[in-house]
Amino acid sequence: MRGQSHECGVSRMNLMLIVLGKECRDNFRDRRTIISSFSLALLGPALFIGMMTFVLNTAVGESSEPVEFAIVGADHAPELVAHLARQNTIIHTIESADPKQEVIDDLRDLILVIPSNYRDRFTRGEINSVALIYDGSEIGSNRRHFGTVRNMIRSYARMIGILRLQLRGVDPTITSPVIVQEVDTASPAARALSILATLPYLLVLVIFMGGFYLAIDATAGEREHGSLEPLLSQPVSRAQLVLGKLFAASVFSGASLMAFLVSLILLIPIVPFHKVGMSLVIGPLSAIGIFLIAVPLMVFGAALLTLVASFAKSYKEAQTYLTVVILVPTLPLIVAQLMNVESSALLMLVPSLSQATLIGELMTGAPISALHVALSVAATSAGAALFAWLAVNLYSRERILI
Repeated sequence: MRGQSHECGVSRMNLMLIVLGKECRDNFRDRRTIISSFSLALLGPALFIGMMTFVLNTAVGESSEPVEFAIVGADHAPELVAHLARQNTIIHTIESADPKQEVIDDLRDLILVIPSNYRDRFTRGEINSVALIYDGSEIGSNRRHFGTVRNMIRSYARMIGILRLQLRGVDPTITSPVIVQEVDTASPAARALSILATLPYLLVLVIFMGGFYLAIDATAGEREHGSLEPLLSQPVSRAQLVLGKLFAASVFSGASLMAFLVSLILLIPIVPFHKVGMSLVIGPLSAIGIFLIAVPLMVFGAALLTLVASFAKSYKEAQTYLTVVILVPTLPLIVAQLMNVESSALLMLVPSLSQATLIGELMTGAPISALHVALSVAATSAGAALFAWLAVNLYSRERILI
């Protein structure tokens, strides 16, 4: 009896693997499914890394290129203008009745306006005010140039203030009785990941999108094409059939994640983190760790997608359902990021959020709690088992053919 039970278990496993292989082969032959499943995994990192590289190169950090800007009222502050000219700058002296409008009309990127009473107030030792006009909504060098010129003016103001105190016989250090020393405990990788804050979110989205189209093809697609009924008439139990389809979607999710991680390994070194004192390295061992952490989420996502797609009667209807459903696992990530939620045991009970948190810790080199890993695997696996059981139950009904 025990031998017969063992043979029966092996036979059931073989039947499930046959279904899994059949679904994988069918979808690998479908060029549309392959492109749709792996487009985000391959193009997503390239676009994301390209955008971050552009931002770090143009809007953050230092640059050897001279800062180009215009000055209105340069004659009112020749010493200040001379100080700015000695820096790495290109200065245009202009006359303008409305410099603010010139920036709005994109005629100038950055304008320094010196008021006509600057010289008189400077002579009397009074506080002066100058205006820096720029458009902060533009992504590019404008923001960096604004910050550079502002720091130049502040440096000049400090120098003048120190000279005035020394002329009056006052020690300049009396104006700074307390000095703040900044001690940042964040690792360079943690600070780098703060710039790439949406990376775990993108990673979870890649996992779900990898099995998205296979889940539709294997359920609603077969029902629409009329191939579901002949398949159900085969000597395969409904549980074996559903689990075969579910694990096939998991395989595609895993392949999509692998493509995503390979792209990251190749592209992360391109990002100039060194310009802002940061560093982030994702090596093969880190990629393997990320993949292993995400395995339960692959099965969870495949089970959820398979269950929801089984309710649809057509491919297009299933697309509509799953497009909405796929947002549900990603919402906790957005909320946690906005609220800056810290890792906890309770957090590990939420699928997708627990994986994103653990992956973030792994990428930054933070210590990972074994308890948190166990809770994440258990909670996500329990959710996957529940959705798989519901899908099997749904396929056990004759209404699945209607």
